[in-house]
Amino acid sequence: MRIIGTTSLYARFLFLLLTGLLSAFLVSNYLWIYVLEAKKADEGRGMAVDMAASVGRAVEFIRAYPKEYRHIILNQMRDIGGSRFLVSINDEFIQVEPIEATTISDNFLNDFNQSITATLGQRLKDMQVTFADPTQLRVYKNDIKLIDLPPRWAQNSLIREPNVAPVLVAQMPLGGGEWLYLAGLLPDPYYLSDTRGLSNQQILFLVITLLILVVLSWLLVRWLTLPLTNLSKAARHLGTDIDYDLKPLMLAGSKEVRQTAAAFNFMQERILRFIENRERMFSAISHDLKTPITRLRLRAELMEESETQHKMIKDLDELEIMVKGALDLGKSTDLHETTHPININQLVRTFKDEFKLMGADLEIRGIVKRPYYGKPLALKRCLSNLINNGIFYGADVGIDLVDSRHELKIYIIDNGPGIPEKELEKVFEPYVRLEGSRNRNTGGAGLGLSIARNIVHGHGGQLRLRNRIGYGLEAAVILPRI
Repeated sequence: MRIIGTTSLYARFLFLLLTGLLSAFLVSNYLWIYVLEAKKADEGRGMAVDMAASVGRAVEFIRAYPKEYRHIILNQMRDIGGSRFLVSINDEFIQVEPIEATTISDNFLNDFNQSITATLGQRLKDMQVTFADPTQLRVYKNDIKLIDLPPRWAQNSLIREPNVAPVLVAQMPLGGGEWLYLAGLLPDPYYLSDTRGLSNQQILFLVITLLILVVLSWLLVRWLTLPLTNLSKAARHLGTDIDYDLKPLMLAGSKEVRQTAAAFNFMQERILRFIENRERMFSAISHDLKTPITRLRLRAELMEESETQHKMIKDLDELEIMVKGALDLGKSTDLHETTHPININQLVRTFKDEFKLMGADLEIRGIVKRPYYGKPLALKRCLSNLINNGIFYGADVGIDLVDSRHELKIYIIDNGPGIPEKELEKVFEPYVRLEGSRNRNTGGAGLGLSIARNIVHGHGGQLRLRNRIGYGLEAAVILPRI
């Protein structure tokens, strides 16, 4: 599966490793939060049961005494069941403004109601329980607030400073128009106000841990992929720049990478040795053939002028052209030239001026935005061969330049008869010429396209021929931007 936006092995390794780390963190943190929430729910359930037991005991205690004794025991209800309570008996139901309901508060009230029902049973009737803000809580009468009472009336135990905690308020009828009123803090006053999820300290710890793992992952991936990057660079230079100082790769990295580097070093050594031997062979051929050809030409010149002499001289000229073409073809694959930034726009304008002197007008379309790094003389020879072919067989020639981030495309288009489809690949072979106007009498040895393709291949690119719809031939030079 191709990972969008990542093309290099380094980027893919890093992407997958970081994705795995992040996924592991998210899953583990989700489980952590789930466990914390479950633990918190258990704590809330326990507090609800304890509070229900305290309220139930308070109700039973008050109901156990006659009405005229209730005012005596009210003060004893301030401290019951481990929780501080404000207890009163009122002549009316006190309106209480509940706080905004949450899942935690709803669950707590459900657990409380179930527990208090189990405690009081049928004696529970019309009890109303809610959470309220103690600063807005009304007590005794609907026009009296808790904060308006004297400090000794228990509001100090219900109002926490500086952060106010909600209080549990329970009211139930006692009969005879009286209502029992109880208000108290939870054993954990801020249980309802705790935010869901992780605390700031936990988040900070996780972020620091993740950053450390990201840095270690980056170093690990870089260590694993650096030998492969060096191998890729060496292979690119071997394929496009023989003059580059090609040194053997260091055998570093994993076992598989070291074996690959060793195989590459062996291959590189054989290729360089082959190229060196071929250069010596071409130099020897050039020397060995030119000498006898020159002697034969001198002997032919000394012969009496005759038709045989003219034919011999013509054959020697053709032989010399063929030898020179073969040597040029061999040299075209070597590209012994230093790589430089080439201004393609200026190069094609030079062609336009040069061929204008020959009576040909080149039409140039498009522009190259940045220099192309290549071998100027070799690339000029390649394009010159293609333009010459286009002018010779099509008269009018156009050059289209298409530049992009990854490659440069140069299209050379003529309006000639084109090439039969079955011959499009064959014409790249040395000494192959088509019938008709493409014969040896027109000059050349049928090596122009072979030389041009060798030069393009030496730059790591491709040369393609295509017949245009209707008429004309299109030669596409596609050069990668490294």
